[in-house]
Amino acid sequence: MPAASALIAVALLSASSQGRAQQPRVEHLVDDYAGSFSPDGKTIVFERFFSTLRYRVDTHPVAKRSVLLLMRTDGSHKRVLRHAGATFEYDASFSPDGRSILFVRDERIHVMRRDGTGAHPVRRDFLEQACPRFSPDGSMISFWRGRGAKTGAYFVMNADGSNLRRISGREPFGWGCPSWFPDGQRLVFTQDYNVYVASVDGASTSQITDDGDGTLYRPAVSPDGDWIACDGEISGRSGGVIIVMRADGTGMRRITAGKDETHIDLRASWSPDGKQIVFSGYRGRLEGAGVYVVNPDGTGLRQLSNFAS
Repeated sequence: MPAASALIAVALLSASSQGRAQQPRVEHLVDDYAGSFSPDGKTIVFERFFSTLRYRVDTHPVAKRSVLLLMRTDGSHKRVLRHAGATFEYDASFSPDGRSILFVRDERIHVMRRDGTGAHPVRRDFLEQACPRFSPDGSMISFWRGRGAKTGAYFVMNADGSNLRRISGREPFGWGCPSWFPDGQRLVFTQDYNVYVASVDGASTSQITDDGDGTLYRPAVSPDGDWIACDGEISGRSGGVIIVMRADGTGMRRITAGKDETHIDLRASWSPDGKQIVFSGYRGRLEGAGVYVVNPDGTGLRQLSNFAS
């Protein structure tokens, strides 16, 4: 009997080891995505996404939660803006006076004080909302509104959530989120991978790039209104890059170098003085996205954060 018991124990141990070997390996991923500079140029708000990837089970990382953080523009003094019960918080940007932060919580636009307190929804809506941005005088908010990957459009509303009006045709989830010109009367956005400029009332819209210029996303207007930064692919290169062009769509050039599909830069935003651009970047298959800054001419590239900092 003891010998038989020993054989059973060995068999069970072997089966347990084989079971563990066959279980999918789970990788825990952390990605930092750039938000925006504060109006005084001393602080950056950004988001940190936590995901898991089960090999042989998941085809893409599965997002578990995201939080907002503040840091100084040299990457130091990172601080999480914690909200009990919040699962996903992202798309953060400062108000023009720097006292508030606009962001999305679980697909609805919220606003909070700079220190993270007093968070509340701006507009209660049955549709999803994304990428909100205050107008230069803080009186309006531009954003995307729709039904996820199916359909949506870009809208403008008063800062209190009233007077909703559409400024674009139909566009799936906000890959080309509106950015304001300094005059507060025009916005720039991308639709069908091209860049458009529209009046704030949506009465006039002009296309400033065409399909031959590349695949363009998420434009951001410089503080002086003379330049537009965006991410995308140009010149047939694989991998995303940060691109700068004049406000009329001419003079397009890339300021970061996408080497291949493992090197992706995205989500550009200008510093208040127009001397730097903050963006998110991937620098390899095994690295999470980090927050970087670069000068508009492509010099001065610096990494400010990643999953390890």
